[in-house]
Amino acid sequence: MGNMEWEEQKAYAYWLARVPGLGNGTKKRLEEYAGSARLVYEMRRRDLKEILTEAKIERLMKAKEKEGIWERYEELKRRGIGFYSICQPGYPEKLKNIRDAPYAVYAEGRLPEDTRPAVAVIGARQCSEYGRFMAERCGRELALEGVNVISGMARGIDGISQWAALKAGGTSYGVLGCGTNICYPPENHQLYEALKSRGGILSELPPDTAPRPEFFPMRNRLISGLADLVLIIEARNKSGTLITADLALEQGKEVYVVPGRVTDPLSQGCNRLLGQGAGLMGSIRAMLEETGLSARAAGADDREEDAGRRPYGSDGEEERVLHVLDFCPKSLENIQRETGMEYGRMMFVLMKLCLDGKAEQVSAGQFVMKTEDGCRYE
Repeated sequence: MGNMEWEEQKAYAYWLARVPGLGNGTKKRLEEYAGSARLVYEMRRRDLKEILTEAKIERLMKAKEKEGIWERYEELKRRGIGFYSICQPGYPEKLKNIRDAPYAVYAEGRLPEDTRPAVAVIGARQCSEYGRFMAERCGRELALEGVNVISGMARGIDGISQWAALKAGGTSYGVLGCGTNICYPPENHQLYEALKSRGGILSELPPDTAPRPEFFPMRNRLISGLADLVLIIEARNKSGTLITADLALEQGKEVYVVPGRVTDPLSQGCNRLLGQGAGLMGSIRAMLEETGLSARAAGADDREEDAGRRPYGSDGEEERVLHVLDFCPKSLENIQRETGMEYGRMMFVLMKLCLDGKAEQVSAGQFVMKTEDGCRYE
């Protein structure tokens, strides 16, 4: 198939994707029945009766009358928005077999690589300081392990983990409950732009579709669908985070949680999932090894060394110290014991980390890993 013919097929698939009142499964069956989206467009009423109800036939015929097929597709390309339909190459393999797989996916930036392992990091929007700390730590460590971070670009845990992954030189993908050309929430504009250049922004909704409450549960099945594993950091008993956990389990994905205090409302959802058999996230490396994702990450580790893409904490000594620092203050004696470093050298590295804003001295001889201002969402 020549390039022009291929582009024409995509243009007709873009038309079919926007026909109102037809579900994802119906659009896919139509294209498979006809042989291509263009042939769907050319089908006559009597042929459509073999597969559609009269009401759906009417919707399809009305859509034909309004469309400038090629012009609309060219406008999409001019806006830099990629389009991938389920019946054509390029569509994410991980989404093909989920329930109600989207007929089409729109993307700015790029799509996640099917061969690289991915972890969805999700959690409370109004998270605690501990939640912030764990989201940043997990996003950063996943990136350093060569794992893609998938999330919803929301306030709180989602955005913090995605920022941390990007700052560590990794790759992250944001899945939206609106068109990819709309930044939601608007205060995450800096993260939105960074994701487009260092990963991608994805949606099943056409451009210019405004965010609406009913779109977010739909969006959540794509977050879990694109991931090999879902990691939950803080969740109330009734929350969208737990909906995503249920979707992940339905899709056959592993679910891990960061445990919390039994008295903390933000940990009730996580602790409940633990009681139902979810995995306990003790460390990122152990979690990846338990699920076989570390070996896959090592095999797919072909990350680019772009200009300006220097992993956060890539210096070996800084990384050793950062790895042992925690949300709770640690003494110099404990830091030295856990790093095995010579005292003078350890102090030099600690002071450098404090000056760089990566660590903080909270009292005499007591240090913590600092949550970066760039990862904070109020």
